[in-house]
Amino acid sequence: MKGLPERQRLILKEIVDRYIRLHEPVSSRMILEDYGLEVSSATVRNDMNDLEAAGFIAKPYSSSGRVPTQQGYQFFVEWLLDLSELTREDRVEIVEAYETQQLDVEQTMRQTAFLLGNMTGCAGFVIPPRPAETKLERVVLFKVAHRLAFLLIVSDIGIVEHGYVNLEEDLSPDELTRIMALINETLRGIHLADIRSLSLEDSLEGWYERPVRQAMLVLGRLLQHRMHRSVQFEGLLNLTVPLQNVVPEHAMSHFSHLSRAVEDKSAFIDALAEARHQRKGIVASIGDFPFEGMDAFSVISCDYRPHAGILGIIGPLWMDYGRALSTASYLANRLETLLTPSHLRTAEDWIESDEEAAPA
Repeated sequence: MKGLPERQRLILKEIVDRYIRLHEPVSSRMILEDYGLEVSSATVRNDMNDLEAAGFIAKPYSSSGRVPTQQGYQFFVEWLLDLSELTREDRVEIVEAYETQQLDVEQTMRQTAFLLGNMTGCAGFVIPPRPAETKLERVVLFKVAHRLAFLLIVSDIGIVEHGYVNLEEDLSPDELTRIMALINETLRGIHLADIRSLSLEDSLEGWYERPVRQAMLVLGRLLQHRMHRSVQFEGLLNLTVPLQNVVPEHAMSHFSHLSRAVEDKSAFIDALAEARHQRKGIVASIGDFPFEGMDAFSVISCDYRPHAGILGIIGPLWMDYGRALSTASYLANRLETLLTPSHLRTAEDWIESDEEAAPA
């Protein structure tokens, strides 16, 4: 792709961009009118013929202009990767959408998926960090009623789960505080997967007490829910309108394939791993996502730390790639920062730090 002559690169970018915006075939006349190239229309047609022969564009029917192919979209995306950037207003909107208090991880994943879909007009998805690699930061245990306590589990990326503990005897707030301190002193920094399967040793002072065992039993049950990796989708219905407008005769079929792809979350995660091939950063799967019936869609994905989380956008082949790439990249960066202890800052602090770090 990099071997294309400069004029052909310019023509190809214009064809893809125009088709994304207008959803109509692009002619040589349109190219000449936009750029005022000092060449003849025959030269532009020859360049377009070369691009068609190389597989970057195609004619939907014999007398029409050209439309991008999967290979043409791929070229366009690779060109955009170095150029896409959100406006300050977009970045403020994203930052202010997040809570600046102790993070509830599930709520944050859902909010991020919503932002991905809402800001691109496509579908957004977020795969949380790997549970097995997440470590316990602390538990919070407090009394809420007679023989009833509330247990909150905080990991190194935020709140991961919470639930109630039924007590066999009525304990005072001070007694619950002592139990909480015992758990935190002993288990802080241990992987959640190891805590879930932990066998309490009677030799450890305090573990033999029944209330402690009750709290640990509930802790293990709550963590069991978190050990299975899942994915959060938002905005799938955003795709019904563009599909209906551009490919009305196939819209229902395409959407049905997409619905099946996201219904089996484990299979979707496996397909995404295959599409990424252990690559870091943004990966664009243009019509070749390894799931049956997904050839009408592109999947833009980006990993984020800690613990190998992934987020992304699903859209039609003619989606606004510049918007998708910049939104995915920025949200991955924000989410990565939020999932650290330093996230307690204001929205303006985030934006100012971005601008200070930006190259002059």
